[in-house]
Amino acid sequence: MSAVKEYEIELPGLAEAAAVCPPEPGHKALVKALRRLPGLQEIKLGTTRGEDGGSYLARRGVYGPDGVRLHDDHEAWLRLQVESDGGNVRSTYERLKGNGYRLSKVHIAMLYLVVDRGGDESNFVQVEIWREHERMDCELLKSWGAPRDVDELVREAEGYSLPDEACVPVAPARYEFKRAADVGRFVKLLESKEAKQREMLSARRYRLLNEDRNAEVRTHAQIDPGFDRFPHKARRLFNDWATSSAGRSGARLCDHWVMQLGDWTNPKTGERGMNLIPVWTFGKKLAEVKAGSGDVYTFFGKLQTLDRRVGVPFAWYFFMLHGNRVHDWSGERVLKAAEDGLIVVPEHDYRVLKAWSQRPYGF
Repeated sequence: MSAVKEYEIELPGLAEAAAVCPPEPGHKALVKALRRLPGLQEIKLGTTRGEDGGSYLARRGVYGPDGVRLHDDHEAWLRLQVESDGGNVRSTYERLKGNGYRLSKVHIAMLYLVVDRGGDESNFVQVEIWREHERMDCELLKSWGAPRDVDELVREAEGYSLPDEACVPVAPARYEFKRAADVGRFVKLLESKEAKQREMLSARRYRLLNEDRNAEVRTHAQIDPGFDRFPHKARRLFNDWATSSAGRSGARLCDHWVMQLGDWTNPKTGERGMNLIPVWTFGKKLAEVKAGSGDVYTFFGKLQTLDRRVGVPFAWYFFMLHGNRVHDWSGERVLKAAEDGLIVVPEHDYRVLKAWSQRPYGF
């Protein structure tokens, strides 16, 4: 079991409550069950991803010709089979192909639930739960060419798809708790890593050759002016919400956006990588707004329509930072139109746009 990360929170009873709750559309029973736990009385479902069945686990269950489940992980099982055949991949392939072995597929839907703690916009707990639904999916291996090695055997494990009537569930759908994260703490870790990166860049010197082949030494600040002027972009996201019309309206960011939190270690260097990507919770369709289409009044009107549809003023700005609904550089067009006196933008929103134009960021 992996170690608990600095930003992860242990919530007693949460994993157990999720595991015994039968999944249902809308996940209301799950939310109700979690609200019975201490500290989770205000938990609510932010959004889901993958409910259309398009997301699934790489690992597959293995079933024998008699329908008995042989292993939970097809890759591990295939490697064991090759070992039992003395490392002879062709022998394993010939023994297994076309003999009734089948693979299942675990479809997953990712649920993001949030508990708002108030105060700073990043001060919320995010609970991530998967709904897993495993069904029979395909034959094991195709019968048209032996793989050259065990890695190729694993890569080509998926055989022909089973007919629809054979793709039956192999187990009831279930919820599985993944983690509970303190988003504010995660952002502070990002800021700490960014500070170290900036310190390293500040000390760096570059030796450049001009067209006369004369050497010139420059600092990073000379090459990239303002690289350390603004906070980490994750902090800017929360700050921009708080200071703009979005936050001033009383809307809380975690009611409209959840966070995809990335945390990994490079196996070669041991270096830790982290990132944050906002994911909108709005569950209905939104029209695409192109930065270069129409006159400025029509263009700005479309952005305001998006705001009204989402129910948050200045929401378009945050959809510009991530996603494909508001195209890049819409902010530049709005800023120019405001400075030219063509449209009226609240002063606090103007400041956010001005800062963004000086050092654009996005996710």
